[in-house]
Amino acid sequence: MPQADAVASADSPAAADSASFAGSAAVPGAPPPPPPSLRALASTPVGRLATAMLVVELLAGMQTYINQTVLPLVATDLGARAHYGLVTAAAMVPTFLTMPLGGTMLARWRADRLMTTLTAVLVAGAVTGALAPGVGVYVAGEVLRGLAAGALATVSMGVLVAGLPEAWRRLFLAAGSATWIVSSVLGPGYAAVVSEAWGWRWALVAYVPLLVAARLVMARAIRGLHVDDDEARPPLVPALAMAVGVAGIGAVPAASAWFVPVGAAGLAAVTWACARVFPAGTMRLAPGRPAALAMLAWLCAAYFTLDYLVSPAAHDVLGLGPNAVGWALTCAGLAWSSIAIWTAAHPARAPRRFRMRIGMGAACFAIGGTLMTLAFADIAPWWCLHVGFATAGTGMGLTNQDTMIRCVTAPEDLGGAPDGISEARIATSVTVANAAGAATLGTLATTFVAPSAAGVRADLLVPTTAALTVALAVTPLLARRAA
Repeated sequence: MPQADAVASADSPAAADSASFAGSAAVPGAPPPPPPSLRALASTPVGRLATAMLVVELLAGMQTYINQTVLPLVATDLGARAHYGLVTAAAMVPTFLTMPLGGTMLARWRADRLMTTLTAVLVAGAVTGALAPGVGVYVAGEVLRGLAAGALATVSMGVLVAGLPEAWRRLFLAAGSATWIVSSVLGPGYAAVVSEAWGWRWALVAYVPLLVAARLVMARAIRGLHVDDDEARPPLVPALAMAVGVAGIGAVPAASAWFVPVGAAGLAAVTWACARVFPAGTMRLAPGRPAALAMLAWLCAAYFTLDYLVSPAAHDVLGLGPNAVGWALTCAGLAWSSIAIWTAAHPARAPRRFRMRIGMGAACFAIGGTLMTLAFADIAPWWCLHVGFATAGTGMGLTNQDTMIRCVTAPEDLGGAPDGISEARIATSVTVANAAGAATLGTLATTFVAPSAAGVRADLLVPTTAALTVALAVTPLLARRAA
């Protein structure tokens, strides 16, 4: 599709809508966007866009919990309990082929057509996985789903950065956290009920029509949106390096002699690729948005790796069923989302306040991770997994939202000097920061703790969760540069 197609005609309704929501400062003489309100949500272009994004956020959150809840059932039914890493990596690997390219796609092609096409690919992958007779076909379906999901994640982040003014961004992040409260209840509950009644295959697809409808509504709302990009060429080599790095880690069993060298090479490849995708200064913690991006990547890598371990570990080590596993995920999601609603509405702008909030979050990480580790070690009762994961979720609510706001808010929106980071670059960087470390470390950890068909081993799980707890607890060391 030609690049010219990405920008609607100046006389078209789409162009008029785009000018009214995609940053009026960029359009001389355009009226400022309305402030957030219930009336504006229903009667203005920016409000309709925010509403559509919230619906998509709700359903995407449900999808996350559904996949986590049914993972042990999929692995058991398809005879893949020795390949948790492969099943986990199946959707993640192709995600990183398209995720770094999403910003370039959004800058060059019409946003509505791009989202519609990617949604069709997503549906094809979900249906393929649900019909899979064996793990090979299931992995193929996850590959299709991952290819679409990676680009969709960056496109959605680009819409947040370029399509919503600063006040509406904060509203979306706060309300988006509220949708995760709902999805944290509906997602695991839906997955458990449908899996027990009709099987995990129906759990993967029964909700898809709602997701398609929401994506189409959002596609209509972003017709005419254009995003600036500062890259002359798409980051194809970093995208390939990310995908190969994660794939290598997931493809080699922990019992293999190649696990350590391939794992180290995979980590190195993903780190190099992130350095190429992120803005200059991110890897050396340059003050401002670069350091905030590094902190976001660190947080997400450690927390989501812990999150990936909960479902298989609760099933294999603690012997919990789908309902109990679902409640563990729900407890953490509720804690994270409820705290994030408040932090998004009251961002810690002052450096000292930001550091204090991150310190409180780190304390929650330390306490929660310790309780989880004790439960897996059979030193504490099984329900300490739920209490500990909920406490860790509270820590994520205190830290993640403020860090995200620092990343997506350009200095000029707050009266500061521009930092030279384009909308497409920050959209791609935030998306990769949210996912790259989590995918790499998560795949490595899930492979390491389950080296055989017996599933997760407690003697490998306990030191892994302890190390992740320490990593989360030292987050305040990064906050000084990001503040």
